[in-house]
Amino acid sequence: MTIKIKLAKKANIAILLFLSLVLTVGVCSAESVTVRGEILDSGDVASISWDGSNWGALYFALNDAGSNTESVYYENFDPENPSIGASPANNVIDKKELIYSTHTYNKKFKLSAKTDATAVSTYSTIPLFGKKYIAVNDDASKMTTLITEQGGGSEKQLMEGKSWELGKGYILKMDQLDADAGKAFVILYKDGAELDSAILDMEGTDDDRAFVAKEDIAGMDDVVYFATYLENTFRGTSDSFAIIKYTWLMDKDNIISIEEGDKFGLLKCREVSENYINMSNDETITLEMNDAVYFTDDWYLKTSKAGKGTDGGFLFYPAMNVVFETATETEKAVEVPASTEIEIENTGETISEADAAVEDNTVGSSSSESSSEDVSTVEYGPEEYAQTGESLPGFLSITAIAGLVSALFILRRKVD
Repeated sequence: MTIKIKLAKKANIAILLFLSLVLTVGVCSAESVTVRGEILDSGDVASISWDGSNWGALYFALNDAGSNTESVYYENFDPENPSIGASPANNVIDKKELIYSTHTYNKKFKLSAKTDATAVSTYSTIPLFGKKYIAVNDDASKMTTLITEQGGGSEKQLMEGKSWELGKGYILKMDQLDADAGKAFVILYKDGAELDSAILDMEGTDDDRAFVAKEDIAGMDDVVYFATYLENTFRGTSDSFAIIKYTWLMDKDNIISIEEGDKFGLLKCREVSENYINMSNDETITLEMNDAVYFTDDWYLKTSKAGKGTDGGFLFYPAMNVVFETATETEKAVEVPASTEIEIENTGETISEADAAVEDNTVGSSSSESSSEDVSTVEYGPEEYAQTGESLPGFLSITAIAGLVSALFILRRKVD
């Protein structure tokens, strides 16, 4: 099959537009990655325990001191039922024997660590099912997410009258600035409503340069939810601006409460204090061979076939599947019937010779033919456009027009 383009005397390039539209398409596909913990052997295991160091689903940040506080472990409480590991074939976890535990750890506010300000000192963080939360007012039973935290070397330039979008509807506005006097009036907004404001003074102490906002949250009084610091002020030829540092903001309006008796899959919350949360399975778990059993909505225990472990035992590990979407580009194959002829008519001079090119690469040339219509013909090969990428399941969308007409065909004409 050959694609032919006939060049006649009236210009009509709509077909080129059509081809350029179908040439390049975008494909979104979902991919799944398994986050697997350390593999254990039921025939050769002294203890069954995973934390952030041997299972990536649990939170552990190398540069976040003390953050490895989550753990999942097995402890036998039923003497009548031998524990997993006591005998290679044992595969039953009785109630309360699979335990999930997490506790808080303290972090310094950057404002406290980098300056002499005393308005704030430390705050508590607690990981829960692999995600990091703020323990509101150092209470593990009340938690929320961190919206913004500037690193120690990070800074924000804010001009007078301008605003900084902090996320989730929060805005910090540099309402007034006297750069010569080193003073700034800043306002904190949420969804357009003013929450708090402060006058910051470069000539005062570090506490005078700090803006700390507090509010009664989740039944607790005067909880710090925002902090920032005026590093410096500058006056330019036309505008003044300030340098803002050490900003910290938590989501005060979306508090997660954890109570005893709350259930997360097969896990039931047994103990909750200001510092820790303990859960355990509320029903018996049997590890069937070559299978997976979920103990939360996302976490499961995966087992091998029988006999793959030591002395006829089995192998097992905890895991979590993470699903994410990827976007790729591919060229869509264009099916062309054998009889297809594409005519491009040109108003003006007679064309005796032309080259068709894609991105400066010639893909065909014309040859002069005698006819009553004064038509030249360009022949193309191979018989169909190559498909350069596999079609993947997902949502198909046009992501480019292939440079419109010029990106598909650049006709180089020589006029007789």
